[in-house]
Amino acid sequence: MSVRVRPASLQDGVAVLELLEKVGYYPEPIGFAQTYRKTLTDPHFLVRVAEDDGGKIVGMATLSMRWQLGLGGLLACLDELAIAPDTPRAERLLLQATVGKARSLGARRVIVKANENTPPPRAHQLAQSA
Repeated sequence: MSVRVRPASLQDGVAVLELLEKVGYYPEPIGFAQTYRKTLTDPHFLVRVAEDDGGKIVGMATLSMRWQLGLGGLLACLDELAIAPDTPRAERLLLQATVGKARSLGARRVIVKANENTPPPRAHQLAQSA
């Protein structure tokens, strides 16, 4: 299976929501839709998706960028990383593409500790059902 990474679009919203639910996040749909739309149009955020050969979304990453005085430039932080089960290649490609894009936009430092200490709220239920 090949995977390609691209910028997320408004049309990807339902698939991204389904992916988040699949990995244990259950955002309220209206709030998700409003936040997703705002995030896509905010120049300080990057939202990338990974899709398989059939066009199915198998991964999603969000990255925020902000100025940091001590750094003397842009700091980028990988905020979220959601990968469908059984698609490890998607994770690697998504990370490479997202970090690469941040660097091409001038990020002097990229922090890639997405989801650290904040597992999906229902991750323990998913583990028990597996």
